[in-house]
Amino acid sequence: MTAKYIIKILTLGDTMVGKSSIVLRFSDNKFDENQFATIGIDFKTKYIKVRDASVKVLIWDTAGQEKFRNIAKQYYKGANGVLLIYDVCNRKSFERIEYWISELKENNKIDELYTILVGNKIDLPERRVISREEGEKYASDNNINYSEVSAKTGEGILDLFNDITKGTMDKIFSANGENNEDKEQIYAYLDNKNLKKKKKKCCM
Repeated sequence: MTAKYIIKILTLGDTMVGKSSIVLRFSDNKFDENQFATIGIDFKTKYIKVRDASVKVLIWDTAGQEKFRNIAKQYYKGANGVLLIYDVCNRKSFERIEYWISELKENNKIDELYTILVGNKIDLPERRVISREEGEKYASDNNINYSEVSAKTGEGILDLFNDITKGTMDKIFSANGENNEDKEQIYAYLDNKNLKKKKKKCCM
């Protein structure tokens, strides 16, 4: 399939926060309890077809381990959007978001990226140490967006990728002076798909 638009999304965050699980849940609607840590870099592709406009979403899943950092940095360039992911049950992973933001600033023009701070593992409320309010405040202080998800149950995943797709499309259209027709079609497609997904869930 030939894409009219290509969106490149990065996932950043410490190892074991669930980056790969979030991507797998979105791309294949699967969850693997035994998901291995990413070695170097991995990626998934998903197409969104809207009439004559095809959007190719490239999701680059980067390794959180320090020994793979130099490999991951090679893929920062050309990104349109970033998911900064932490584990709501792990305070260190939340505190390390500051490091990942500094990495972005060093290797990319962060103001040109649509960035979302993502708290994962909200299916474990009894182990939670980072509240939603704390996460939202950090995101607000750093002028980025905020979302919470569970890769295990799928809660919030579709909304998260709707948000990142819409945000990056806004930047693409603004930068290229495109008219709004395709963008509105894409937005309508995402919203309708989200609505159908929610309706299906309610009927179970």
